Amino acid sequence: MPTDQQIFDKISELLKPYNVKNKPILRTSGIMSDLEVDSTAVFDLIMELEDHYDISVPMEVISDVKTVGELVNAIQDLLNS
Repeated sequence: MPTDQQIFDKISELLKPYNVKNKPILRTSGIMSDLEVDSTAVFDLIMELEDHYDISVPMEVISDVKTVGELVNAIQDLLNS
C-alpha cells in the first residue's frame, strides 16, 4: 500500500508536464485554479492515476477534487476501500 507521501509524489510527477508555468506543487495547490491545468488534462491525469494504481475514480470524486491534497486523499480512500 503506497504511503500518503508516495501518492503525493506520483501526482506531482504526473502534474509536471501540465504545469507549464512551473509553479510549486503543494498539497494546497488548486489543480485548475493555481496550476492552471485544464479539464482535459485533469482527465488525462486521472486516467494515468487509475492505470498506475489499478483503481477506478468515480466521476463525482473527480468533480469534488479541487486541490492536490484532496486528490491525494481521494486516491488513498479508493486504495483503502
